[in-house]
Amino acid sequence: MRFMHDLKKCTHEQKGFTLVELMVVMVIFLFIVAGVFTAYLSQHHASVIQSQVTDMQQNARVAMDFLSKDIRMGGFGKPAGSVNGFSDSITPAINNDATSGNNVLNGTDQITVVTGYRQESTLQSAASVDSTSITLVANADQFNTTTKRYVCIEGIGPIDNYQVTSVNTSTNTLTVSPALHRAYQLGAPVLLVKAITYSVNDAGFLTRNENSGGGAQPVVPNIEDLQFAYQLNDDTWSNAPAVPGDIRTVRINVLARTPFADHSPGQTGTIGQRPDIEDHDVNNAADGFRRRLLSSVVEVRNLGF
Repeated sequence: MRFMHDLKKCTHEQKGFTLVELMVVMVIFLFIVAGVFTAYLSQHHASVIQSQVTDMQQNARVAMDFLSKDIRMGGFGKPAGSVNGFSDSITPAINNDATSGNNVLNGTDQITVVTGYRQESTLQSAASVDSTSITLVANADQFNTTTKRYVCIEGIGPIDNYQVTSVNTSTNTLTVSPALHRAYQLGAPVLLVKAITYSVNDAGFLTRNENSGGGAQPVVPNIEDLQFAYQLNDDTWSNAPAVPGDIRTVRINVLARTPFADHSPGQTGTIGQRPDIEDHDVNNAADGFRRRLLSSVVEVRNLGF
């Protein structure tokens, strides 16, 4: 009998949780999960935004590097005539009209730079005055007799400019016209003079077109605007110089933006206001896109002499 009494007492003392207690615990647990999830979403959103901002800043810097490097060397190695239809060292094209259907973003500027700063090869042997051929160490296939025919040797002055009339890739020999104006030493640099056009296409890519048949090649994504201003030989500034030959300095403005708008609560209409740049007026309403504007003033070293 005592055994049965102890068993009943033990069974009676093994109490569980009531339904109310379970519900309270579940509510507390849900609050904790909701807090953790909210914190995770906030942290994830901040991480995504920071990644986009970092990429945007990098895009702006890369675009500025391409532009400033080529513009700074505008006119170097340029012949007296035109190169693939461009006769000036710097040729501006102002505030593109999208109705032209040229795959250039509406309202953005374009610029074409004639330069031969990039060395393609060197002379394998010395070349004497009045010679009509030169032999390169390599890369004769980088030249042709049409859009890549403009060659400059050493680049000291217009006297060093020639045009390729034939190419022998097996011997890396170029036939040039006119005959060499002066003698050149072994190892003299050989440059290909190009007309390089920079613009922003409808998809928001900064493009680079060497005007040699390959078309505009995308270089940097998520570029929203490209604007230039030009300092002339009388020290005045113009957005649309009437005489490109008067250009001495170029102010470059590159506007990059994130690929996606920030739609987080409380952000709508508070961030992402697009700025007016130079003579390009835009709708300044905030649209949620984060932007970064880089500006740089570049002196064109080979103009004005």
